[in-house]
Amino acid sequence: MKKYFWLTLFLFIASRFFFLANYPHFYDSPEYFRESQSLSFFDSLKTSHESIHPVWLFLTQTFQKIVPQSNVWEISLIAAVFGLVGFVSFYFLIKRNFNEKIALFSSIPLIFFPHLWLLQTNVLHESLDFALFLLGLLFFDFFLTKKNFSWFLSSILFLSLAIFDFVGILLWSPVFIGLTILRSKKISLQSVGWSVAAIVLSFFLAVGGLYPISHLKVLLFGYGSGGILSNWGFLSILRTLRNDALILFYGYSLSAILVLIITGAYLVKKKNWPVLIFFLSFFLPFLLTGKFWYGGLLGRYSALIAYPLALLLAIMPWRRIYGVLIFILFLSFLPSFVVYQQKPIPQIQTGLIEKINLQKEDLLVLSDYQRPQLEYNNALYINGDEKIQKIIEGKIVEKLSQSNRVFISQQAIDFPYWQYDGQQIHIISKGNKNKAQLKEFLKDKEKKLVAEDKNYPLLNLYQLQKEVLSFK
Repeated sequence: MKKYFWLTLFLFIASRFFFLANYPHFYDSPEYFRESQSLSFFDSLKTSHESIHPVWLFLTQTFQKIVPQSNVWEISLIAAVFGLVGFVSFYFLIKRNFNEKIALFSSIPLIFFPHLWLLQTNVLHESLDFALFLLGLLFFDFFLTKKNFSWFLSSILFLSLAIFDFVGILLWSPVFIGLTILRSKKISLQSVGWSVAAIVLSFFLAVGGLYPISHLKVLLFGYGSGGILSNWGFLSILRTLRNDALILFYGYSLSAILVLIITGAYLVKKKNWPVLIFFLSFFLPFLLTGKFWYGGLLGRYSALIAYPLALLLAIMPWRRIYGVLIFILFLSFLPSFVVYQQKPIPQIQTGLIEKINLQKEDLLVLSDYQRPQLEYNNALYINGDEKIQKIIEGKIVEKLSQSNRVFISQQAIDFPYWQYDGQQIHIISKGNKNKAQLKEFLKDKEKKLVAEDKNYPLLNLYQLQKEVLSFK
């Protein structure tokens, strides 16, 4: 069995370390890379957007000092290293609570989950957060069996670091309670008390720093789609469940949905309540994370769900069905793997913009999803803010009245629909273009195609002309 573990470990390492991103694909990634090159840690904390990630920032800046002028590939290496830490931690956690065979079968899906692979090969902080969380969970499991207080202290240290880096990890803290019930096979007030103590102490240790307090405000009250405590109407609940379903399908394949049904029904039939409670301690936080709509790999906040999904596959008693589901998972992984080996979408868009010979007096309108990688002094970026929309519309009218050139990308025309999120289309942006934000404003303006790539029609560029007069 051990030789199969080493083979699985090799495949995991090969799938990450040999295919690290050499471009900051995702919405926040350019900022993360830029701040890694900063000479001042505390200045970076002030300039970073909410939520700030102090542990990730410290590690990337330290890496830059050790390896000066590190490129994106080398910063992506940090994500891969902590992906490996999380992988090994989870393996030993499952081996201790189930057996070596189930631990091995749990490891294989972790290689091929598309979202997990993307997080662990790109300039994104979640790989670090999950590794710290899983280390804390593993050490807490040691404490539950060995009753050595040093393991308890180690557990709260790693959990507090995870929360300190991203307070959203706090949503997943019920997993510590679920692990306690799994380990004790019953609900014991004393053992559950230790898990609650670990969570509370980790939280207060984390918020002992200044910055995570503001993180907590964002998590609870939020912005845009709101925080955990805001906007829980019927439609919001339906959107959240829709997001959860799409994240499972696109991020973890049809296999994830099937295994939830098959293995979930099996566990209920067997009345294996400790295991069911352990899974529920993961899935209830996952349901909450679907509340947020954001750019930059939708489902990043939800990616800890990969680990219980892998375990659900492993404990399925029918190995042929397991094999079929792994094959489906592998087929779902391939498109993401292939597309991230190709030329980055922003670089293709840049090439099209170069064709129009943009001048200082020209106006370029782009989508907010394009903004982090495509910053131009004379560009405006359409987002969900109605005030920003009015400013952009006014500026377009002003430029056209002065006979200046106005260019607009297909992404801006379609916003918020059919937006590139990395190399692929944002999961929940595949909607009706006829409801685009600028649809009404642009309907009486002529759009002349000035730059196109026939392989990427969603990146076309148009020059806007003055209003088209209609005569009845």
